[in-house]
Amino acid sequence: MKAALGLLGFMVVLMSSTAKAQDEPGGLYDNYTHFEACHDYLDGDQMIEDERWDIDFSKCLDRWPEFRESGYD
Repeated sequence: MKAALGLLGFMVVLMSSTAKAQDEPGGLYDNYTHFEACHDYLDGDQMIEDERWDIDFSKCLDRWPEFRESGYD
């Protein structure tokens, strides 16, 4: 029983430290909203896709069709 609890505790610590490592602050696009990120991506800023891995940029035109009307197609 102690071994199982020790293993569980180790896994919790490991998972929480991994989550912190992936979410380090200080990136150039950290404060961008989804709207701003999609707007800049469609305007030609390809670096934003590497940093904002939490956004599916393939759906930008689906979410904001006004970008298509503005010539972002």
